[in-house]
Amino acid sequence: MINSLIHHFNELWKRFTQAHDHPHAMAGGMAIGVFFGFIPAFGFKTLLALGTSLITRSNLIAAVVGVTLHDIFCWSWPFLYRFEFQVGHWILSNPHQFAPKLLRTDFRLSEILQWENFINILYPWLLGSIIIAIPFTCLAYVTTLIFMYYREKKKVVHHDPASQACPQESFQLGIKK
Repeated sequence: MINSLIHHFNELWKRFTQAHDHPHAMAGGMAIGVFFGFIPAFGFKTLLALGTSLITRSNLIAAVVGVTLHDIFCWSWPFLYRFEFQVGHWILSNPHQFAPKLLRTDFRLSEILQWENFINILYPWLLGSIIIAIPFTCLAYVTTLIFMYYREKKKVVHHDPASQACPQESFQLGIKK
């Protein structure tokens, strides 16, 4: 299972590094993917990232890589989701206070599936996840943009201008006077 996940991520990374798109489109796709990676939309994160990338004309592969980056750290999800809930609960409560400590006796299947409990948990969790996702999204955008500009600069240095004719010269050669 882990080998298939690593292989999947390696393939996505190869596609990402070999993509021929504008640096801002690549950085935008990565930022969108990272943002939706933090949102608690189980099963829909990748679809939401792809849809938003299409609307904003960002790179789709970069968006999938961004969501996948978040999924690699699945071992930390319980801690992250609890922290997101705590941040959202702290913002929504008046006066500001953190949510009470969870006990094993708090989990009853009959209560978990009630709509009222679902809403009481989802709003703080969603708000907290958005607040925590924003700095990581900005960091992903800037890091990817720097990486893409570095990659373009590296391509220009290794590009041999003598091997290819200038497009204007080849156009002028074809015109007879």
